Amino acid sequence: MRAIIGVNLAVSLFLFLLQDCNGVEIRRLSVPRWIQNGTEDSVVLDCDYAYNENDFRLVVKWFFQDNTEPVYQWIPALKKKHISETLKNRIDLNFSVTTKHEYSRYRAIKILRPTTELSGKYTCVVTSFAGQDSKEQVMTVFVPANVFDLSYIETSYKTVNVSCETLNVFPFPNLKLYLRPSSTSAPQAVTDVKTYSTQKPSGAFDVVVHRTFLIKELSKDSATVFECILELPGTNQHQSKRIAYIPGIQGSRLEKSHQLSSSHQLSGHFIGKCFISYVTSILFLHIAYLKILIWNT
Repeated sequence: MRAIIGVNLAVSLFLFLLQDCNGVEIRRLSVPRWIQNGTEDSVVLDCDYAYNENDFRLVVKWFFQDNTEPVYQWIPALKKKHISETLKNRIDLNFSVTTKHEYSRYRAIKILRPTTELSGKYTCVVTSFAGQDSKEQVMTVFVPANVFDLSYIETSYKTVNVSCETLNVFPFPNLKLYLRPSSTSAPQAVTDVKTYSTQKPSGAFDVVVHRTFLIKELSKDSATVFECILELPGTNQHQSKRIAYIPGIQGSRLEKSHQLSSSHQLSGHFIGKCFISYVTSILFLHIAYLKILIWNT
């Protein structure tokens, strides 16, 4: 009976001491949010943690995405590292952080030549006999578009097809189409668009969005301006293209005049007033010329 009481007292004392001490705690997780594919020789993912004398059997693990097997593991007491197939030959095994604490020296991983297949969520997990802590961050390795274009074509006298395409991008882009019925009206999001996409062996995407409009839906008195917005999720990559449509004038004829330059910000003015006045004047002259021909017949 006394032995049982003694064991219970020992367990209670042990649990009390564990509650009184602070276990391992991750103070800072440093993972780049985005980098461009093929532009960096290396990138460091660091997991800075605090620990004390109660943190026996300290183990540092890095996980990629939702995989249950760590891509990197370090056990300081055993001076042992483990690298999974995902990062095999992709990290610098000799890399260490500058610190006076031996139990923190190999906490970080230095990835060599990061490419798109290493985009994703990275989780640092630090465990010890006294506790556990974890933090995660997504790193996106992106590929900017080498083609980004907005165009239209009148498919008949009653419809016009507007298309926006981007080629060879990563990750899968957000492509959004907007229109302004006139140069002074607010942009309107275009709904019911159709999206077509293909993924290349490299992992990059080609994406096209398009919508067919009835000409009667669009403005008859002024140019309708379409805009396509391209965004790469998880990055600061943002581009826009704009084009003005006037019924009866094909895009091939006005492509050079209507195709505005790429922009990294939404503009409050889609098309210059001088340009609209110029086109309107041409239309009026054309109508007047037709009337003269009719009168003379």
